[in-house]
Amino acid sequence: MRYFVEQVQEKGRLDLIDMLVHPDFRNHTVEPGQRNDRQGVRETTAALREAFSDLRVEVLHCVGDGDLVATHKLFRGRHTGAWFGIPPSGNRIEFRVMDLVRYRDGQLVEHWAVADAVTLLRQTGALP
Repeated sequence: MRYFVEQVQEKGRLDLIDMLVHPDFRNHTVEPGQRNDRQGVRETTAALREAFSDLRVEVLHCVGDGDLVATHKLFRGRHTGAWFGIPPSGNRIEFRVMDLVRYRDGQLVEHWAVADAVTLLRQTGALP
């Protein structure tokens, strides 16, 4: 999980997605218009990297139980590109995400997330 966060989310290594994400992957908490499969991981990660320059992802907590891994992460960066229709503000952003991932054969196969979207929307200027 830490390798996925560091290499894919933080460094943008989209080339590792096929190795780390199972072909049967399902994201159970996608937003409208997002894909819930492995291609969706690629598209969402690319959009995140394009919208937020200097992106850093810090794993605050990581707990495993059997085939499940839960993380509490802090994302930081600067809003320099469009984020799902929100034009770039140039503002610094910092928001938290809690993920639960199920693994099969050493790959992510299911995903659930809770993200602090309200804080992110305020920081990008989309909400007052």
